[in-house]
Amino acid sequence: MIKFSKIRWKNFLSTGNTFTEINFLKAKTTLINGDNGAGKTTLLDALSFVLFGKPYRNINIPQLVNSINEKDLKVEIEFSILESKYKVVRGLAPKVFEIYKDGNLINQNAKAKDYQEMFETQILKMSHKSFCQVVILGSTNYTPFMRLSAADRRNIVEALLDINIFSVMNNVLKSKVNLLKDNMKEMDDAIKILKHKQESQQKIIDNLKNNSQQTLEKYTNELEESSKLISELSAEIEELTKTAEELESTIEDSTNIHSAKIKLSSLQDQIETNIKTTQKNLEFYEKNDTCPTCSQVLSEEVKCSHIEEKTTKLQELNDGLVQLSEKLSDIDTRILEISNIGKKMLAIEKDISNKNSQIASTTKYISKIQNNITELNRDTENIEKEQTILEEQKAEGEEYVVKRRTLLEDGFYYNVISTLIKDGGIKAKIIKHYLPIMNKIINNYLSQMNFFVKFELDENFSETIKSRHRDIFTYDSFSEGEKRKIDLALLFAWRATAQLKNSVNCNLLIFDEVLDGSLDDASTESFLDILKGLKKNTNIFVISHKPKEILQDKFNNHITFIKKNNFSVIK
Repeated sequence: MIKFSKIRWKNFLSTGNTFTEINFLKAKTTLINGDNGAGKTTLLDALSFVLFGKPYRNINIPQLVNSINEKDLKVEIEFSILESKYKVVRGLAPKVFEIYKDGNLINQNAKAKDYQEMFETQILKMSHKSFCQVVILGSTNYTPFMRLSAADRRNIVEALLDINIFSVMNNVLKSKVNLLKDNMKEMDDAIKILKHKQESQQKIIDNLKNNSQQTLEKYTNELEESSKLISELSAEIEELTKTAEELESTIEDSTNIHSAKIKLSSLQDQIETNIKTTQKNLEFYEKNDTCPTCSQVLSEEVKCSHIEEKTTKLQELNDGLVQLSEKLSDIDTRILEISNIGKKMLAIEKDISNKNSQIASTTKYISKIQNNITELNRDTENIEKEQTILEEQKAEGEEYVVKRRTLLEDGFYYNVISTLIKDGGIKAKIIKHYLPIMNKIINNYLSQMNFFVKFELDENFSETIKSRHRDIFTYDSFSEGEKRKIDLALLFAWRATAQLKNSVNCNLLIFDEVLDGSLDDASTESFLDILKGLKKNTNIFVISHKPKEILQDKFNNHITFIKKNNFSVIK
């Protein structure tokens, strides 16, 4: 188990040149509050940055450095695993990344990327996605487990069950299989060439034995045919080259069209984001009569004004999105045309390459025939020498056959191993064993939050949710509050599973604005009861906009962030 003890940072986002420090072990439950922009969520960004080299929120790395001091950003975290104590120091301007174990700096000879990979796989033993699923549940930049792709869901669960080693093994096996295929192809080509050599050698011996004019005439005819073939192939290559040049001239806009698609796609994402924001604002004024911040009543005139404004803006955005989609469709059509032309050019290049290979092979064959003719005319009695060469070639061929048989045996064993370590093999059996346990834990937490549904994940990590009169629902069928309950139940279940397997297991559990969202009062109380029931070695931090007076008696410790002289500090 990873036991995080403290974190401290300076010149990070709105924090000044004095370290801000949080002791994770001071209390089991800690409430973090403060005004908007006071720096509450900075803890999440600092934690994510020091461990994984990137912030929790969508912030560009250079923007993490405090814009006033503009240098010496530094984040330090201390934690222990069993008897070993670790300290990680990461900074910008200048760039720093250091990992200490029991006071000694771990070798930094590797590249920063490899150093980070070593840290995640050998020390933390969790990825950023796993960390965000088991340790943090936030209101920003958080993708609930139920909205992850099937592949990402599988990666999370495999990390929790500590079976992602099979995926690593599968990747290694794929490399070995690809190498085996290359070796097999090389071996088959070598056997084919050797067979051709043996056939040619036998012909030499036969020709030496016959030493007839008929053989000489045959060589002469083959020379003429081969020369004719080379001429025909050369003409075909010239024609193909001309065709390729013509095709290339039709796709000169390839770079510009791809650049245009990237720009339009980016604009489309921005419009879609604005649509979602506008729709959310519109729904707020349609469904609410009072301001949630100041509790003042919203007059009908104000609501109508905002609704009309948001509706008009929404229509404009949707119209713009339609026009943009039409432009993107035209660009996609052109990209498809360019792709098809590219495929034709690739086919032509391959055809030219094949014909050049034929010319080279034919030229080599002509040289061979010419040598044979010279040898035939010069020496018709050197049969024993040629016979020895043929025997050596046969012995070489037998060695190739033995090597090929060995490669076939390796391929058989690779297939057996592949069957075992694929998703449907050993991993499937392990996952099948733990699924009922995980589903039971999830449903237990849902019940504790008074959400009485039967939630099940299958072996492909697709959900089945039965409610009411056993009607079947999906995750998206429920309200935002009910979805949040499912998200919380999954987070608690993943932590329980990680503790059960002792895989992705740590003392930290952080909630960002969970209590400020869609949970009602009863659900909030149930959520707080669950927190109380977690193991003693769990240190829980809840970031909230709610006034401290409402929640302070629910927590053992309080931290308030304020802005002082434009810098975030702990009050």
